Amino acid sequence: MFHVDAFTQSPFGGNPAMVVLDADGLDAGRMQAIAREFAHAECAFVRRPGAPDADLAIRFFSARKEAPFVGHATLAAHAALLAAGRRAPGIARQRCGIGIVEVEVRGDARRPERPPTIEFRRAVPRLEAPLPLKTTLRVAEALGLPGERLHEAFAARACRDGGARLLIPLADADALEPLAPRTEPLLALGRELGVDGFFAFAFQRGADGATTESRMFCPAIGIPEDPVSGNAHAMLASYLLEAALLGPADPGFVGLQGAHLGRPGRVEVRWDLEAGRPATVRIGGHAVIVGEGTLAL
Repeated sequence: MFHVDAFTQSPFGGNPAMVVLDADGLDAGRMQAIAREFAHAECAFVRRPGAPDADLAIRFFSARKEAPFVGHATLAAHAALLAAGRRAPGIARQRCGIGIVEVEVRGDARRPERPPTIEFRRAVPRLEAPLPLKTTLRVAEALGLPGERLHEAFAARACRDGGARLLIPLADADALEPLAPRTEPLLALGRELGVDGFFAFAFQRGADGATTESRMFCPAIGIPEDPVSGNAHAMLASYLLEAALLGPADPGFVGLQGAHLGRPGRVEVRWDLEAGRPATVRIGGHAVIVGEGTLAL
């Protein structure tokens, strides 16, 4: 097993995940129990593919339940496989709860001064209709956010793609600092809206390109605040493209998350075009192994 920090080049930054290799002999109950034991991090259980259309299979568990796909734990799993000599640079096909996901490794794991980039590719997620302002204001209140700090031109929108999240655009990055979410109102709103997490973000375009800063709260799955989410940034790419804050010709953007928890992370986001329109989104970053051992089972 490996303890890996994803979306960072520095130990104790980014988002932690536990990775268990050779997990074929574990049933769902045992995997759930292991995830509860390591409740500080989501767990990725690497298994044989089970069919020729994939190179490996992964099941993802948080302390409370199984998830069909977890972005940061995907990076962590492939970093562990690299460290264990179980995979090489290039593309591997990963079977998980949402189907086959291609995960590419670029670079040489033997050069720690230039760690490899690990990147997964997904179809561009589809967003739901904009949330009514009245409901958005209730969400803002539950987050401890004054209504005037919401973005005045763009609405909150839900996305269901390997998880259900509500994306909430803010007026500026300064609005992220004082957020003070209240758990019970967020849980009630999550049940009402059918989402597990609330992803508040601010967008900025500067001389060096486009960046976002964000925070995400997921009390429904036992995560008061998620340090860095890869999957939510795939959803965010869809939002920024639909809102025309970014266009198909833009190279992508950099997502910054985790600094408010003392775990700064960096997510590289770009997309592939088909017929001039974004068809797939690529979520990439680095990962650092901070510990390894053996489960005594």
